[in-house]
Amino acid sequence: MDDHPTETAALLQRPSPPSKSNLTFTPSQKRLIILAASLASAFSPLSSNIYYPALNSLASDLNVTPSQINLTITTYMICQSLSPTLTATLSDTSGRRPAYILCFTLYIVSNISLAFCKTYPSLLALRALQSTGISGTVALSAAVAADIITPDERGKYMGFTSLGNILAPSLGPILGGALSESRFGWRGIFWFLALSGGVVLLGLVGWFPETKADATRQRAEAIAEEEQEGGAGGKKWRHILAFPNPFNSLRMLFHLPTGLILLSNGLVFASYYAVTAGIPTQSKRIYGLSDMGIGLVFLPAGLGSLLSAVFNGVVVDWNYRRKANQFLQRVTNMSDNSDTDTNRQEFPTERARLQIGAPMTFLCSLAILAYGFTLDLHPPLFVSLILIILISFSVTASYNVMNVLLVDLYYSTPATVMAANNFVRCFLGAASTALVAPMIERFNNGKTYAFVSGIIGGICCPILGIVYSNAVKWRSCRGTIISEPR
Repeated sequence: MDDHPTETAALLQRPSPPSKSNLTFTPSQKRLIILAASLASAFSPLSSNIYYPALNSLASDLNVTPSQINLTITTYMICQSLSPTLTATLSDTSGRRPAYILCFTLYIVSNISLAFCKTYPSLLALRALQSTGISGTVALSAAVAADIITPDERGKYMGFTSLGNILAPSLGPILGGALSESRFGWRGIFWFLALSGGVVLLGLVGWFPETKADATRQRAEAIAEEEQEGGAGGKKWRHILAFPNPFNSLRMLFHLPTGLILLSNGLVFASYYAVTAGIPTQSKRIYGLSDMGIGLVFLPAGLGSLLSAVFNGVVVDWNYRRKANQFLQRVTNMSDNSDTDTNRQEFPTERARLQIGAPMTFLCSLAILAYGFTLDLHPPLFVSLILIILISFSVTASYNVMNVLLVDLYYSTPATVMAANNFVRCFLGAASTALVAPMIERFNNGKTYAFVSGIIGGICCPILGIVYSNAVKWRSCRGTIISEPR
C-alpha cells in the first residue's frame, strides 16, 4: 500500500461560511433529504433480491437452465461493484442531482425493457444495464449525508442512509414472490420497479436539492464564463462534464489506512451474505418452511438493522463528541508556542470511531459462531431468529461505523470512497454467496460458520487494531489534518 494522503479539513477551524451546504438546511430538511437518499439507495439491493422468487419461472419461460439464469445474478453483481466507480466520480465533479437523474433514467429504461424481454441474451444484457444504472445510488446516499451533516451527527444520519440498503434484501424476496404470483407473472416485478423508480425520479427532479455546494458554485462560474466567451463552452464546463474516471475510486484500495478499512468492511459484510445466503436452504431443511415462510425469516434481519441504525448511531455520535471535547480541552490548555498544525493532526478520529466499531465487529464474529453451531443442533425456530437479529445488528453497526470513518477521511469526495467501499463489498459478497452452500454441504453449518467467524475475528479485528494504533501516526508523518470535531 502506498502512503497517499487522505483528504482532510482544518481541525479547530472557524465556522464555515454560509455557502457551505451543511449550514443551508434546517434539521427537518436534513431529515427529509436523508430519507430521500435512503429510499433511492434501496433500489439497488431491492432489484437484486426481488428477482429471486421468479428465477424458476424465468428459466421455464425462456427455455434455459437454472445455471444460465443464475448468470444474470452474477452479471448484476459484477456491474453492481463496478458502476458506482463511474457514478461517484461524476457526482463529486458535477453534483449529486445530475448523478441521481442519470442513474434513475437508465434504471427506468432498463426495467421497461425487461418487462418486454423475450430472449435470454436480452435478459442478460438488460440486467447488466439495470445494475449499471441503479447501483451508484448506494454511494450517492452516503455522499449526500456527508454534504449536509456535521461530523458529530454522522453516526446517526449515515446509519439511516444505509437502512434502505440493509432492509431491501429482507423485504425484496417477499415482495418479489407476491408480484411473481400476480396475473402479470415475473414481468410484474419489472413493471413495479419501473413505476416506483419513475415516482422517485419525479421527486428528485422536482424537489431534491443539490447538496454539494461546490457543484452549485462551479456551475454558476461555468455559466458566467460561457456568457463572457459568447456562448462557447469554457474550461469549467469541460471540467464539470468530463467523463468520470473509475480509477479515482480503485486507487483508494492502496491508500493507508483506507485500504485496511475497506478490506475489513468488505469481509464483515461478506459474512452477512454468507448467513443470508444459507437461510433459504437451512430453513426448509431444518424447519420445513414454505417459500413464504422462508421469506418471513428475513424480517428479523431487517429488524436487527433498524435497531442498529437507531441505537448505534446515537452511541457513535456521543463517543465522537466525548473525544472531541477531550481533545479540544487539551489543545486549549497547551502553550501558545505549541505547533497548532501538529496538535490538529493528532485528533484521534479513527479511535473515536473504532472504539464503537471494533467491539461490534467482534460481537458479529461471536454471533455468527453461535448461529452456525446451534443450527446443527436443530434448535427451536425462535433461537435462530434471535441470533439472526443479533448478527444483523452487529454487522450493520460495524459496517455503518466504518462508513462514517471513511467519510471522515474523504469528506470532500465521499461518493468516490463509498464507491471503492461498494466495489470491495460486492466482490467479497459475491464470493461469499457462491462458496457458502458448497461448504455447508461438504462440512456442516457449525464448521462453515466457524470459518466465517474466524475470518472476522482473526483478520478484521486485528486489522482494526492496527488502524487504531497507527492511523494518527501515519497521518502525522504525511502532515495531513483530519476533519474538524464539532
